[in-house]
Amino acid sequence: MFLRKKQPEARVTTSPVDADEFRAVMRQLAGCVTVITTELNGELYGFTATAVCSVCATPPTILIAVNKSARTHPHIDKKGAFAVNILADGQKHIAEHFATKGDNQFQSVPHFVNARGVPIIEGAAAQLHCEVQDRIAIGTHTLFVAHIVGTGVQDSTPLIYHDAKYGLVTHI
Repeated sequence: MFLRKKQPEARVTTSPVDADEFRAVMRQLAGCVTVITTELNGELYGFTATAVCSVCATPPTILIAVNKSARTHPHIDKKGAFAVNILADGQKHIAEHFATKGDNQFQSVPHFVNARGVPIIEGAAAQLHCEVQDRIAIGTHTLFVAHIVGTGVQDSTPLIYHDAKYGLVTHI
């Protein structure tokens, strides 16, 4: 017989949830680590993100949430194209590299440029090549809804982010 451990009751309040409390809860949501990349006027841009979500399979569509203050935001908006590079478990250094601000981010990162001019990180577990179909402004972020126009998959496992730490997937 399987006995379940009783979970403490969730705290429910009538007051608004503050941003720090919300972040603490969201850190418990494990996710793949991605680098969102784009190009504009010959310059390459990218940032580390976990806010990527499948929308539907027909047609293949995803959404990404991008902070309006992120320097890559206006370039995705103007270009109308981006790539989601799902990092492999050995690419923590790339995740950390794109999580910081710096010029010429791609100088030390192996990559190639796809037919649309968007940089693709070499060795990533998978990539989604995306064309923006819709933009939805919500608070401090924009949701970019995009159709998938190309993909790539490697034989590797993805890098995971949970509770502000990087981790590895164990075989399920």
